[in-house]
Amino acid sequence: MIKKTDCILLLTEMQEKGINVTKQIKHLMSSSELPLEVLKFINDNRQLDLLGFYEKMRFNYNKKKSNLYINIVKEIEEPQEVLTTLSAMLTQILLYSKNLENKHLFLKHSRAEEITRVLNNYFKTFNITNAIRLMKLIKADLKALESIK
Repeated sequence: MIKKTDCILLLTEMQEKGINVTKQIKHLMSSSELPLEVLKFINDNRQLDLLGFYEKMRFNYNKKKSNLYINIVKEIEEPQEVLTTLSAMLTQILLYSKNLENKHLFLKHSRAEEITRVLNNYFKTFNITNAIRLMKLIKADLKALESIK
């Protein structure tokens, strides 16, 4: 997920382009959590790559009936479905990142490394608990970002 330091970086980039971000930086620095208002401001002025990715997933679900989006929002817990959903998501993350300017930031925000770690852990231990927890975190990320649109 997007962290406060990432927001500061994005706001600084926006400031260099002439956008007044003083209020958002103050709000960000005075909050213990990441304020959704700051994310909304950033997305209004420069679409967040992660939100674009989630929008594409939703579009693919609505138009092509891809199960990836619905498997995330309905919180599946059947082990095989969780694993294939995470694997499919990782593939889609890599495909989506091919044309992005800041691939590193997107891969970090999309939890690509965490997905890889959880899948690798499952292959070693056959414990599905961490994969289910990660699916819930991804759902929370998705819902939080959709709420700022």
